[in-house]
Amino acid sequence: MAENKKKQDVLKAILSDSEDNFVPGVKELEKLIHRSVVIEKPEAEKKKRPKKRKTTYYLTEEIFENLGDAKEIIRKMLPDIQKSKISKTRIVNSALKMILKEFESKGGDSTLVKQIQKRDPKS
Repeated sequence: MAENKKKQDVLKAILSDSEDNFVPGVKELEKLIHRSVVIEKPEAEKKKRPKKRKTTYYLTEEIFENLGDAKEIIRKMLPDIQKSKISKTRIVNSALKMILKEFESKGGDSTLVKQIQKRDPKS
């Protein structure tokens, strides 16, 4: 009554990958497990944003208040869809980019250098 059935070691067959211990579907399963999946990012995420670096600079009280006021005024000028894009950081980055561009082209004749030369050393 007891038949001598040879037990098949499925794990050994999978790991050894020998033809003698072939288990149907192993190759397909292996391909499925090891296939490389390419997930397409949405269009908005494809645009590379410049890296940002957190930093701290001290502003005079007047400049700080004017920056907040400018943010609110600019928000009122923009259509609703763009209002969320305005921030103090964006204003400062834009202003510095313009100032530094002028400084690169004009050097000592730039508004930046002239402002620094005539500025009160206490501010």
